[in-house]
Amino acid sequence: MTNLRGRISTAALAGLLGLTLTACGTSTDTGSAADPTAAASTAPADPNAALAASLKGIQQGDYAFALATPGPKAKGAVHLPSKSGAVKLEEKTKDYSFSMELVGTDTERWFRFDSSEAFVRSMFGSDGKTWKHIDTAKIGKDGALDLDVTNADLLGLAGLVKAVTDAKVAGSTITGTIDATKAVTADSFLDEDVVKSMGAAASSVPFTATLDDQGRLTKLVLDAPKADDTPAGKWAYTISGYGAQKAQGKPTGAIKEITAEELSVLNG
Repeated sequence: MTNLRGRISTAALAGLLGLTLTACGTSTDTGSAADPTAAASTAPADPNAALAASLKGIQQGDYAFALATPGPKAKGAVHLPSKSGAVKLEEKTKDYSFSMELVGTDTERWFRFDSSEAFVRSMFGSDGKTWKHIDTAKIGKDGALDLDVTNADLLGLAGLVKAVTDAKVAGSTITGTIDATKAVTADSFLDEDVVKSMGAAASSVPFTATLDDQGRLTKLVLDAPKADDTPAGKWAYTISGYGAQKAQGKPTGAIKEITAEELSVLNG
């Protein structure tokens, strides 16, 4: 592994993505829980208006989500009412495997990771089971763990919707194209470096969006071109569990305070 900080930053900046979060207190509900105050509604006939309206649930900051790409895969939850969230990102190839879990609140972070590379494990004394604790006051700005837990749209979905250049609606499905060069955000997988690596194809990325019976986004699939080491293929964002997530906090299991040396690597 030649760029540890880059991989950890990818996990962190991907937007509090997480897998296997039951140990961290995240709801395991994978359905789209209905807002008890909201009546079922039909999405606007105009596809752009429907897409914009579909993000209202995201903006409330209480949902679970997943992202599957031909490379990294992730799943997680956001709980804006408590200013907390959790993340786990996994990447596996024939030669390499890496996973990282992160639990964040406005004042604390806990993370643990595992890797097939002994060098990476030794750098943090990682055994894949022990959590490291960090006070957010010690986290450097733009460091790997510098996360904005007050941002409801940590996947950068609003940026993707605004970058739609063509769309048509059929029932609860909207299809069209996105100009990814106009959707660049540091807090999503489509950051500047990723979009640049897509080349000219980034300006016309086909998408399919699916809405629930309340007009909320439940799935967004991009037919993405090759990006760096990630081959061309479908990037599928799935949103579920609206209004059903739980506050994150101190995880169970062994916990150690992060050392000054480890923190310096994460802070870059």
